[in-house]
Amino acid sequence: MRDIVERLMTAEFHDLAGVPRVAEDPMAQKEIDALTRRVEAVEDRVEALQVQSGGNFAAVIEGQAALRREVRDGFAKVDSRFDALEGKVDALTEAMQRNQTQIVELLSSLVGKDPNAH
Repeated sequence: MRDIVERLMTAEFHDLAGVPRVAEDPMAQKEIDALTRRVEAVEDRVEALQVQSGGNFAAVIEGQAALRREVRDGFAKVDSRFDALEGKVDALTEAMQRNQTQIVELLSSLVGKDPNAH
C-alpha cells in the first residue's frame, strides 16, 4: 500500500507528458501529506496486529467474533432491563392515576360541606 502511495506522489507519475497533472497547491499537498500519514498509521497498526497475533489471522477473526457476540449479548441484557423498567413505570403511572382519581373523588365529595361539621 505504501508503495502505491509513494508512486502516486512521484514526479514521473504526475509528469507523464512533460506537464504536471496536478498544480502545486499547498493545500492539496497538505491533504496528500495528511492522507499519507493516515495510510502509514494504518499500515503500522496492521503490522502491529500481525506481530501481536503471530500472523494468525484466524485468531484475530475469532476474537472479533467473540467481541461481537459479547456486545450483542450486552445489548440484549440492556434491552431486557429497559423492558422491565418500562413495565414498572407503566405500573407506577397507573397507580398514580388511580390515586389522583381517588383524591378528586374525595375532594368532590367534600365540596359544599361545612368544614366545621363532624
